[in-house]
This record gives sequence, C-alpha cells and structure tokens, in this order.
Amino acid sequence: MSAGSENGEKHVESSSSIRVSVIIPTRNRAALLADVLKALEKQRFPSDAFEVFVMDNVSTDNTEDVVQAFAERVPFPVRFHRMARNGGPVPARNLGASLAKGEILAFTDSDCRPCPEWLERGTAAFEEGVGLVTGPVTYKPEQHGSFFSKQTAETLVEHPTYPTANAFYRKTAFEELGGFDGDLCFVDPLNRAVECADSDLAWRIIKSGYRNVFVKDLWVFHEIEEQTPWSWALEPTRLFVLPELVRRHPELRERLLFKRVVFYRGALPYYIAPFVALPLAILDWRWLLLAPAVLILRSFMKMKGPSPRSFVRAIHQVSMSVVRNYVLCVTMVYGSIRFRTLVL
Repeated sequence: MSAGSENGEKHVESSSSIRVSVIIPTRNRAALLADVLKALEKQRFPSDAFEVFVMDNVSTDNTEDVVQAFAERVPFPVRFHRMARNGGPVPARNLGASLAKGEILAFTDSDCRPCPEWLERGTAAFEEGVGLVTGPVTYKPEQHGSFFSKQTAETLVEHPTYPTANAFYRKTAFEELGGFDGDLCFVDPLNRAVECADSDLAWRIIKSGYRNVFVKDLWVFHEIEEQTPWSWALEPTRLFVLPELVRRHPELRERLLFKRVVFYRGALPYYIAPFVALPLAILDWRWLLLAPAVLILRSFMKMKGPSPRSFVRAIHQVSMSVVRNYVLCVTMVYGSIRFRTLVL
C-alpha cells in the first residue's frame, strides 16, 4: 500500500518487473480522472508489469482523494505527485518520466479513457528500433456533442501532430532526446496553458532514426467538452503555436497544411473577403457589411436545411462560425508574425 509524504507523493516499492509507466497530467478534473483510472484498472495486462503516475498541476478539487481511493483498491502501484506550481502539462509529463521505472512511457490525458487492450497492444508494437507508438483517438461513445461542443481531438488515422492523448515512447529514446521541450509550453491570450511539445518530440524521435508505429486498434476515447458559444468561438486562439512547430519541423507543411501554407482551407474566404470589401468601402462604408454578409450566407447555405422553427438558432450558429473563423485567421497571422514563419 502506498504511503503519503509531505509533498503529496505516494511511494511504492521498486519492482524490476515493471515494463510500462503510465503518466497522466491533470488539473481540477477529479470526476474525469476517475474515469481514466477505472479504465486502467480494466487493462488486460499483468498488474505487476505497469505503474501509474498522476501528476497534479495544483488542483483545488478532490483530485488527491480520488487517486488515494483508487490506489488503495488496485493491485498495481499508483503514485500521486503534486507539482510545486501549475506550469502546464509539459513539466508534469517530464517529471513523471524521470520518476518512471518502466522501459516504456505511456501517455494519456485525464479526460481520456483507454481501451482495455491499450497497454497490451501498445507495448506489443515495440519491436527493435521503434521509439514511438501511437493509435487512434475518438470520442466516448455515450456522449453526443452539440454544435458548440469542443470536438477537435479525434484522430482516426496516424496524425502528424502525434498527440499525447495516446502515445507510447521508448524511455531510452525519450531521455536521449531530452523529453518534452519546456520552451514549447505557452500561455495563450485567454490565459490557458498551450503547448506543442508532444508534436515536437515525436518529430525529433522520428528524425533521429527511430521508427514510429501506428496501431489501428490502440483506441483511446476522449471526453467531449461542452463550451459556451463564445468559448467555442475563441477556441482557435490555442493554435498560435502552430507556426513555431512548422518552423522547427518543415516536414509538417506537406503532412498538415493545405498547399503547404494553409492550416484550415475553409478559412481561405475569410482571408480574402476583407480585401474585396475594403476597396469598395472607400466609395460607400456600407460595403464593409459585404464580407460578413457573404460569409454568413455561405455558411448558412452549407447547413443541413434548418427548419423555420430553428431559423434563429441557425443564424446564431452561423454567425458564431463566422466569428470563430475570423478568430482563427487573426490567430494564425499573429503566430506567423511572432514566430516568423508563415502559416495561415
């Protein structure tokens, strides 16, 4: 049984049989964390062959109590570590990796649910020369998102950003490359922790000569986050780090960007529309309404036939979509200027 220490860590006896260390950063997600821990309890993998680290970024809810209760009932070692400050997920993951005993580091997030075969299938893919193993991410089947749900986590095929929602690293490769780069953890304009260190490390692993493997049945199920309309519209501000990632790894231009420059091709009209409307506005200011009017009409026509009763709701959704796309455009221009790399 684990015992508590002054810094909030639960210590367990070392075990030479541990092959995999699961590392989960979290902050104020006690209810969601209980779900991912329950999924780990159901793993079809020897209980003496893996350990779990919960790296807490100074939560103010009952996260530690949830982990304590879980640790007391499961047969595998569980360690809780409370970070000295909330520096985002990157320092938490790196510290967890430094404490890990396993030869394989398995990363997921506190709003995820790995399938029962997750550890078994993930470790089985580590043949000679493999440094990184990833798998698909989809949404929890019992959830049904709304228009303003955050649904940007799904990756059903190998994705060039290699998110840590579902990623396994060979520990020797992780340490050789220096782990996740803390310089790629930022605070966005809405004071949220934003990082692209997972994508950066994956590409450094690949370019250093290690093989990467995508396992099609290595499933992780992601929580659908419900957002307010304005939170949904401002969500793209997180993407300001993308130009820096592309600057470091130009290979992403072919793998991720449309025509090697555009992140979201649906936003192209939003870049063009102001240049059409502004010259006309010199003649008549009412032409300034042209761009948003055309974009609202275009988006409205793409919707799946709203009934007359839902007309107001449809207008609201279309209007917020226009705002979201302009937020994306401004974000990409800002990131391109900040990191001196053009990505639109």
